[in-house]
Amino acid sequence: MKTGLFGGTFDPIHNGHVKLAEFAKNRLELDRIIFVPSGDPPHKSDKKVTGKAHRLAMVQAALKESEAEISEWEMEREAKSYSVDLVKHFKKEFPEDTFYFIIGADSFRDLPSWWHYRELLELCTFVVVSRPDTDEDDLLSRYEGTEKPPRVFFLPDLMMDISSTQIRERVKAGKDIAKLVPEAVLRYINDHGLYR
Repeated sequence: MKTGLFGGTFDPIHNGHVKLAEFAKNRLELDRIIFVPSGDPPHKSDKKVTGKAHRLAMVQAALKESEAEISEWEMEREAKSYSVDLVKHFKKEFPEDTFYFIIGADSFRDLPSWWHYRELLELCTFVVVSRPDTDEDDLLSRYEGTEKPPRVFFLPDLMMDISSTQIRERVKAGKDIAKLVPEAVLRYINDHGLYR
């Protein structure tokens, strides 16, 4: 099977995330997409992140009508979880699968600073979501010789200029986010008074 892994803080999950997963699944003919909400993201240790239970509940609400799967593996870990650990976990769970790691262009640019990134490059194919101003050659030039990612697909930006940060800021400012998040997520945010 061809499995797409889509990790993220999802604070909150938004329409861009959902559309991107659907597009990647269709474009790359993946058999499934697994959303993996992060537990204790190492790259956000200096930022305030909404509690795990709320973030997981929003992902579940957003994907209720979707065929996408959700893994709580990272959330259940007590230690910090790195992407290389995540892919190794799924490779062990589904040894026959080929894995596709969905990642934004900004994160892909920073990949050489990630924990055991060379090993990660060998474990999966990268699906990089590029912005209109993304220079693919420039991104790949950051990797030299044996470090060059062996398998990379670039997908066009489908985020419609949506970011979770902007959504949190809009909620805090009392602005409408109805067009930015699934209806069930909007309801959850309002019912629990998140981001105010």
